[in-house]
Amino acid sequence: MPTLSTGYIIVGAYADKLRKTLFAQQSSLVKSGELDSKELARAAGELNRVLFDILVNKLNLDKGDVVRVRIGYEVEDRTVKWKYSTLSIEAFRRVDQGSIDKVVEEAISAASAEAGASG
Repeated sequence: MPTLSTGYIIVGAYADKLRKTLFAQQSSLVKSGELDSKELARAAGELNRVLFDILVNKLNLDKGDVVRVRIGYEVEDRTVKWKYSTLSIEAFRRVDQGSIDKVVEEAISAASAEAGASG
């Protein structure tokens, strides 16, 4: 059973990555005429609707957050059939740069003060 994996990608771009990956994986079947590219587009759209609901509506992920989506599928009777029981999603939230800068500054100040006290 083939597996589609987007790799790590920002939420704002997962749909394009998913579609391109699916087309790349099945390009030989499309070229041989065993599978219609319209079927691949339909299947990608079906999965994207499910993922949008999960990622945006349920998890409230932002466009800049990062995800990796993996799912198995089969091509049967010229149709792509997703194996939803194999769906795996990893999600990583983006931390605002201002928050990071503040924590880094505080850590540097603490380390400098500690170094000055021991030196």
